[in-house]
Amino acid sequence: MEDITRKSFSTCVEESIAIITIKEGVFDLVTDINESNLLIDYIKTTEGNPEIKALLTINAEGHYGEKDYHDFITGIMGPQDDCNSKSPPKFAQKDIRFREINILNKIIKVLSEYRKLCFSGINGDIVTPFIGAALCMDIRFATEGTRFVMAHNKYGLHPSGALPFFLSQYIHHSRALDIQFRDEFGVEEALQLGLVNKIFPKENFQKRCLHEMQHFIRCESSTIGVTKRLTNYTRKALADYFLYEASLLNL
Repeated sequence: MEDITRKSFSTCVEESIAIITIKEGVFDLVTDINESNLLIDYIKTTEGNPEIKALLTINAEGHYGEKDYHDFITGIMGPQDDCNSKSPPKFAQKDIRFREINILNKIIKVLSEYRKLCFSGINGDIVTPFIGAALCMDIRFATEGTRFVMAHNKYGLHPSGALPFFLSQYIHHSRALDIQFRDEFGVEEALQLGLVNKIFPKENFQKRCLHEMQHFIRCESSTIGVTKRLTNYTRKALADYFLYEASLLNL
């Protein structure tokens, strides 16, 4: 497969594993239709390639974090002088905000329906929308010291990235609500809750992820495919969830 190198992401193949590396400008990726379509096309191509056994998405350190989220959200928000606690924040560039939500949801849906095993490597702190995107993957690895930040609360926003949908599938309803109203939680708690599978040091993180993945992809493709389809049965409701979210936000 031909590698792709863009400002916001790059791709390569190692040991029969397709790797997508999320780089700087992650919000450019989820607000640019052409850029996101290029990513989605690549994901679908790996799904149909018999030489590819699994998919790994991994971020360059710092590019799922609070700074990028803050810069993006505050850059499209309008004056909040006449807002109150009962009304959602106003966006001067509402079209960009809606595009971000819709494009990320589209990517999440493609990853959630991916027929092969897909893994997420969380390299450093991660904020609300990308936590949800990571939870749509089958297996997650994270670096030591990673914080899971509920950044949406700081700006009076809803938890996007299908976070409520996936979180309530992993843990009890009341615990899922508790977590979403917090400021943050650490990677050790995420491990206890089953939100990540392994914690690795930052050094050689990608190499460690690839090594761990070999344990899973030794199984026959038919076994993996049927097991995934059965395990993901309840995810059929994801499309309805996105429609419900859109109705609440008037997308």
